[in-house]
Amino acid sequence: MAKNAKAASDKKELDDLVSALGEDRLPLRKSCMEGTRTAILQEIEIKIKKVDGPNMIWIRGSPGVGKSALAASVANRLVDQNRHVIAFRFDRTQSTVTTNAL
Repeated sequence: MAKNAKAASDKKELDDLVSALGEDRLPLRKSCMEGTRTAILQEIEIKIKKVDGPNMIWIRGSPGVGKSALAASVANRLVDQNRHVIAFRFDRTQSTVTTNAL
């Protein structure tokens, strides 16, 4: 029960930090379609699980190839594992708007 109280306290603290960013937030992009990008998602998951691995993963590619969907899929998988996740989305057409945190 103490673990649940700690998790609730951590979530409230995170929610408070997110709300301090402002009310205008961009939603995260949709996740990858089921069954797609499985190899790259597995590779990222392996890297994330390594304790001594990188603390940042750079996702790059041409516009429209699915970088945002890939990032959303990784964030959603981590949330499903009860891991703490903060995800940011940038949109050059809405430069004054912040993103939601998970």
